[in-house]
Amino acid sequence: MSNKFFILFIFAVNLIYSQQYTVATHHKISEETINPYYNLNNEDWFGHSVEGIGDLNGDGVNDIAIGANQDDAGGENKGAIYILFLNEDSSIQSIQKISEEEGGFNVNMMEWDYFGRSISYLGDLNNDGLIEIAVSAEYDNEAGHRFGGIYILTLNPNGTVFSSQKINQIHGNFQGELEVWDVFGSDIANIGDLNGDGNIDIAVGARRDGDGGQQRGAVWILFLNSDFTVNSHQKISATNGNLNLELEFQDYFGSSITNIGDLNNDEVIDLAVGAYRDDDGGLNKGAVYILFMNTDGTVAATQKISELEGNFNEMLTEELRFGKSTSLAPDINGDGKTELIVGCINNLFYILNLNQDGTVDSFQKYGQGLNGFEGNLNEEDYFGHSVSINKSLNDKISIIVGAFGDSEFGFQKGSVWILQLGEILSV
Repeated sequence: MSNKFFILFIFAVNLIYSQQYTVATHHKISEETINPYYNLNNEDWFGHSVEGIGDLNGDGVNDIAIGANQDDAGGENKGAIYILFLNEDSSIQSIQKISEEEGGFNVNMMEWDYFGRSISYLGDLNNDGLIEIAVSAEYDNEAGHRFGGIYILTLNPNGTVFSSQKINQIHGNFQGELEVWDVFGSDIANIGDLNGDGNIDIAVGARRDGDGGQQRGAVWILFLNSDFTVNSHQKISATNGNLNLELEFQDYFGSSITNIGDLNNDEVIDLAVGAYRDDDGGLNKGAVYILFMNTDGTVAATQKISELEGNFNEMLTEELRFGKSTSLAPDINGDGKTELIVGCINNLFYILNLNQDGTVDSFQKYGQGLNGFEGNLNEEDYFGHSVSINKSLNDKISIIVGAFGDSEFGFQKGSVWILQLGEILSV
């Protein structure tokens, strides 16, 4: 091989693996834009959770769900979610609110249930032509103080609720043992048919679970029946599920969960799990764990990603809370690598390109003035607290980012940003 060819080859490799995705346009959804349909109140926390839910109404444009878990419909902080039907330019076509008081959700919640804390798109689980989503009420007190709970909602095409199934220690045949302040429902992920029984399964976080010590956190794998009740479960924590990790006080393992597909090509899906108060490198800098899974819901192996591990090579600031949210991105640049979006609470999120062993190959960082994003953020907007992907039918990719602390139109009414990605630049 000639020196000239070798140099050219190295240059080409660097181009392939040193690419960044710019933000072409951004669109903000807040009190100003939803006002024709609904009024937000102070401390509603609109944008605390965000999720792309596919084309619910069949108009050719994918729609999104947004949580406002401190909404006071029916009582203080009972919570709500909003189904936003979008136009192709990300403007709002119409909105349907789901709360105790409207949207066909005929459930009596308690004050401070925090319904809308997290949302997960499940798809059409039972092939009836209707879409299911999972919504948590992580402060649900029905079975005990802050035990937590989740709902699986079947949605009509207009965004109202066709039916619902609650899962907590009382309902849905869930036999797991929850305790005070476990907050079961910190996040929820569709993990496909993990055990091969023909039914979709889910993972549910309980970030304050006390296995191994106070507030270490846990993830519950729920193997579902066709009626969305629980057939069996497997807990993953410091003392269960073969996790083999020494979690520490208030790591909050399980605060975010994402199905990242079969990363290591062993024909079993793998998970990314956030522990946003992990102290690697400094106070509450945060971390994400890659869990290589077995089909019985136990863990085969792990890889930690933090300032100190996983080849991340990024100096994080204290209290950044890396791992507060996670979402799987499609292979944006076509390099064949899995791309994981990781949100932080301090107005940042990252896109990580992962190797098959769960380490980081490369990453891009997004915030005000970074990679083409020129949105105006304030210090306590908490942009990045929630993240999700919305892919249009013509394959345009947008990242949905929640900023529940946004106070532009009232104290912590909240907002959501839709960032459409543009060209891929080689750097």
